[in-house]
Amino acid sequence: MDNLEILVVDDEQEMLVSYQKILERAGYQVLSASSAEEALQILQGDHKISLVLCDLKMPGMDGMEFLGMLKQHYPHLPFIMVTGFGTLEVGIEAVKNGAFDLIEKPFSRQKLLTSIENALKQIAPASTSTITHQGFENIIGQSEAMLKIFEMIKKVSYGNANVLITGESGVGKELVARSVHKNSLRRNHPLIPINCGALPEQLFESELFGYEKGAFTGAFQFKPGLVELANGGTLFLDEICEMPQNLQVKMLRMLEERKIRRIGGQKEFSVNIRVVSATNRNLEQALNQGWLRKDFFYRINTIHIHIPPLRERTSDIPLLIQHFIANLEKKYDRKISKIDPEAEKILLDYHWPGNVRELQNVIERTYYLASPPSIMKTDLPSYLLKDQPVMHPFNWEQLTFKEAKEQILEKFEKDYLQVQLTKFDWNISKTADACGIDRRTIHRLINKYNLK
Repeated sequence: MDNLEILVVDDEQEMLVSYQKILERAGYQVLSASSAEEALQILQGDHKISLVLCDLKMPGMDGMEFLGMLKQHYPHLPFIMVTGFGTLEVGIEAVKNGAFDLIEKPFSRQKLLTSIENALKQIAPASTSTITHQGFENIIGQSEAMLKIFEMIKKVSYGNANVLITGESGVGKELVARSVHKNSLRRNHPLIPINCGALPEQLFESELFGYEKGAFTGAFQFKPGLVELANGGTLFLDEICEMPQNLQVKMLRMLEERKIRRIGGQKEFSVNIRVVSATNRNLEQALNQGWLRKDFFYRINTIHIHIPPLRERTSDIPLLIQHFIANLEKKYDRKISKIDPEAEKILLDYHWPGNVRELQNVIERTYYLASPPSIMKTDLPSYLLKDQPVMHPFNWEQLTFKEAKEQILEKFEKDYLQVQLTKFDWNISKTADACGIDRRTIHRLINKYNLK
């Protein structure tokens, strides 16, 4: 921590002295300023500030104004607001303006150090990162689309509004959900994930709401439900479109009244949860097909975050590759630090129907097979080499109209079905529903084109 400098801003000298003692004992270097104006002069000097800790109420420029100015000129610098007049509204406003955390006076030494540690971990300045990127947790990206998502996460995390995350399979919806939770005021309470597509319909209600002893055959003892376990924290409903209609009605009632009753129970009790949901379905289709009730949809879709597929943000691919390789090098003693330009071009040109999850799988496989120090074209999976785009795939001069039409149709069928099957993790029923064709046709095309 010796190289981490923290700038503390407070108009009370006693507080500056107190901060200095706490932070220097923890191993940080401390710079002090008694006003926002003085702090700006320090920031413009030669110091490499890692974090700013600032009081809200100060003469002249107050903490909120100072925060606004910092985010214009030092957008990646973590900022923690301290106040003796703390309210949830102030906290939301500070975070909307870019603060990482709000600490209310009086606070404990541990509370201060924990907040600083979390801020340095989660929003470290790009200059101190081994990989130049922005993000939260393990969400990697530098594309304009991902930067907007990071900003959205910062803005919505501190509220209690329900969040709906959409995007194809493998884009990182659960990572975004966990990031919303970890950056929220609920972060010290549990995040309970539920995969709505993995629970049998007959067990869904008992898993969600729990049951009392003797509620049904086999209920030998009381069991709390997942909603109850999430009390105070966040309930993450993945694959929300797979939730049965009758459960959507009961969840809607719970969200409106903030009360639940266990199966077999007589009394209702209050719960305080935030719901974050996710789906890879098209929302318009989900509503038209009846997978989502409209009243339930409007309740869970207060805030909508859409994650674009990897093929639409190819500038993120090099960063993701570096990130995956760096993680593998931490686990295994194999120095694979380079990617041959020809191999990198193939990775950049591939359309990635499985998105980030597929890219991670390819990099892990290639990492094990490659010979140090570089990943070569020959180390990549063979299907990537076959998938390279060709500007003129057909020899139009040598084909009749009928032959050209048949070849284009075959290519369309193969490519379209491959994308749809990957999107739904090769679940034939879901793919058939989404495509509007029957299961038998899906199986026939899989066999015809030898899809894997």
